[in-house]
Amino acid sequence: MPAVPIAPIHCIVIDGADARRFAQTQFSGDVQTLLPGHWQWNAWLDARGRVAALMQLADIGDDCLLAVLRGGSAERVRDGLARYLLRTRATLSTRLYTGYEDAAFTMGRVETDGQDFLFGLGDRGIKLSATLASPDPGASNRWRLADIRAGWPTLPAGEARFLPPALGLERLGAVSFQKGCYPGQEIAARLHYRGGHKLHLQHIRGTALLPAGTTLGPGDADSVHVLDSARSGSGMEALVVAPRAGTLTINILHNVYDVVSTFDA
Repeated sequence: MPAVPIAPIHCIVIDGADARRFAQTQFSGDVQTLLPGHWQWNAWLDARGRVAALMQLADIGDDCLLAVLRGGSAERVRDGLARYLLRTRATLSTRLYTGYEDAAFTMGRVETDGQDFLFGLGDRGIKLSATLASPDPGASNRWRLADIRAGWPTLPAGEARFLPPALGLERLGAVSFQKGCYPGQEIAARLHYRGGHKLHLQHIRGTALLPAGTTLGPGDADSVHVLDSARSGSGMEALVVAPRAGTLTINILHNVYDVVSTFDA
């Protein structure tokens, strides 16, 4: 299939002899299990246990990791991480790529020709190219719809607001409770072992548009946070963080949406 541009992709490169050790101490996932030429889900939590950065973290060889950010500001994340480098033999830099829709490629695999990268997502692949191009609207919508249906969240802009269970990060393997200390670990572990978090990641379907990045509802505890939305036939589908509906539908500002899936933890 021809490569079609779908989105700008913001990345952080962690490079140097201590790159992996640094990532292991800062990120919530177990970086020691990441094989060369592969990627894993991972996250960087703040001291309150909230998700400051969500990423697909790849080992691209030569003591170098590539963090493909799922929303948020690459500059803000890099600057925040840089405060913890101290005497670490690693450098942090931001890169901007264009993501191109590509053919099916093995889930979790990464290939590179030294300049561009191909990430395997199972029934599809995404090529990261330094050649920048404007996204194709149709391809971008199709790509985001596939992410929504898979329950792959994207963080909205602004301050960290979601705890790991609200984004289903355990399901993605982005949180480890055996690897040792990292920022926000105590809170993440408390939520894991004691439970009780009220917000869940949900895939919903309806007709009324839900703009991505918006928060809708009467108050924080009862609000619906729209992570992403995409056209689907004559309607739309969205990935939202919301209180568990307890029914097969959810009412948002007097519009009724079908709850297709709820992605726990």
